[in-house]
Amino acid sequence: MKKNDPIQEKILNAAEKRMIKFGYRKVTMDEIASDLHMSKNTIYKLFAGKEEIAKALVKRLQQQLDETMDNIEKRYEDPMKIFSGSILLLRSQLGPWFEHFFSEMPAELPGLWEEFLHFRNEKILSIRSLIEKGSKNGIFRGVNPSIATEAYLGAIKAVTNPRFLEQEKITFEQALDAVYNIWSYGIVDLSDSHVTI
Repeated sequence: MKKNDPIQEKILNAAEKRMIKFGYRKVTMDEIASDLHMSKNTIYKLFAGKEEIAKALVKRLQQQLDETMDNIEKRYEDPMKIFSGSILLLRSQLGPWFEHFFSEMPAELPGLWEEFLHFRNEKILSIRSLIEKGSKNGIFRGVNPSIATEAYLGAIKAVTNPRFLEQEKITFEQALDAVYNIWSYGIVDLSDSHVTI
């Protein structure tokens, strides 16, 4: 991952802490400058404004996700370990962003939100090859990879929708855990004597 210069990184780190805690709308450039004991003019030399900082934060987050997912894929052969590792990664790295920052993005930064959704969809569609590999190796049931991928994509679209999370009164982490559980184990309780297969 390409690193920004040290001052840019300091600005992004300070802005990230504030935006994760308070969201995009409530954070001001004055507060970021105050946290850094830096003048606003110094920040404006590197970032045109708060929106540019938010874009840089989302880009950095995406780069971190890409890098870590690549490492997971290199580390494991087992498709199920890659899948569960990816879910844990999303849970830990995306979870903190959802309560405030991502919940405001569709209204405050619609263009940036669309870019993030495109990134999310690309990442999910890449699991098709994982499903094919798992089916071929007998780890997954012989399901149609396209249908399995679309089903997963549909579930992730729901749980990365701030309105859905707010309506259901659940956190992103809880929703992601439920998707993983359903996708991995199904919804039928096979221990129930009423179920016939």
